Amino acid sequence: MWIQRSVRLLALGMVLCAGGLGAAAPAQAEPARHAAHTRLGDDQDPVARQAVAVIDLTNDQSVRDVANKLLEALAAHADLAPPAVSDGAALVDKLPPDDEMRLADARKKLASAIKNLQQRSFREAAIDAVEGQESLLRVTPHAAVSLYADLALALGESRLGEQKEAEAREAFALTYRLDPHRTLDDLHYLPEVVQLFEATKATHPGAGKVMVRGAGRVWIDGEEQGTAPAEFPVTAGRHVVWLTGMMRETAGKEIVVTAGQTLDAIILDGPLTRPQKVVRLRIALSQAPDPAARAAAMKALAAFVNVHDAVLLSNIGGKILWQTWRDREPGFGEIHELGRDRPGEILKQLVPPRPIEEPAPPPVVVLPPPPRWYQRRSVQVGVAATIAAALVGGYFLARYHEADRSWNQDITGFDSGKGGR
Repeated sequence: MWIQRSVRLLALGMVLCAGGLGAAAPAQAEPARHAAHTRLGDDQDPVARQAVAVIDLTNDQSVRDVANKLLEALAAHADLAPPAVSDGAALVDKLPPDDEMRLADARKKLASAIKNLQQRSFREAAIDAVEGQESLLRVTPHAAVSLYADLALALGESRLGEQKEAEAREAFALTYRLDPHRTLDDLHYLPEVVQLFEATKATHPGAGKVMVRGAGRVWIDGEEQGTAPAEFPVTAGRHVVWLTGMMRETAGKEIVVTAGQTLDAIILDGPLTRPQKVVRLRIALSQAPDPAARAAAMKALAAFVNVHDAVLLSNIGGKILWQTWRDREPGFGEIHELGRDRPGEILKQLVPPRPIEEPAPPPVVVLPPPPRWYQRRSVQVGVAATIAAALVGGYFLARYHEADRSWNQDITGFDSGKGGR
């Protein structure tokens, strides 16, 4: 019985020792592998496509058709893209006829005023003339000045018909300032109108000043004077002041200056919408007078719509021409006639070079350090066996004892050797 218990105790001791030593040693798993090498951009957002502006420089329907095909090609391109929708439309769509509409309205008012003068409806004629002038206050001065002079003359005739000679003189004087070469003949105008007009031209009313407050380029009576806010010398009497600018609506007002005095003329700013600003920049590019101005206008437009490349289209002599532009050398490319070129062929010149991808390096395998002496399996087994033997030996030593013997006082009872007797 005690032998069986001893064997069980020996087995338990060996298990405990082996387990304890095994737990103390770090697990020797298979060597760790590094994660697979990831190429740059694999798990990032794809590189943004490069926006390209398509610009119609001649406001021509055939050019717009080509431009729209280019925009469709850009929308489906792998590397290139059209600009923002509103910007792209403003660069291609037909130019808004703002000035044309106002000029047409002013011409209608002039025709109505002339008809009322013929019918001697002077008050109605004056109303038509004033309303026509109001329309022209929002028109580019160089386009408005001649028609404004016609309306001022009609207003002077109306005031003279109303027996308001002072106001008639004022209107005739403005006509002369806007159009210094104008003369009236007796075949088309009443003698009293011609007489008062000529007398007004010979008048010297004195001088005054006007302080123009606002933002933009100042035009007085159709002549560009400088930049507002600023003070400008003028003759006494009625004048027309306009403020213009690339990024503002044209605005103007009539003023009456007194000799020897300075008049404040406040013209409020006329902010533009973003599409209107894009259109203004597009017009400036198309009307650039020389290569330097064209380059500056192109850079300003590209910066505003946030592009670095563009395709410029125009219709010259019935032929559609195209040209690329980049914000780096050489800038403008060569001008080509559009033959059978497909949109993709035009865009090839603007496709950015594809980056060369370096091959992925092989994965690096890090080998574990060699185990220390006490982590070796042979050492662990030897220690376990030694501990087990010590436990078993100690157990047997503790349980061992001899059987009791009776004392024999006769020492002769022991055999002392061969010659004992």
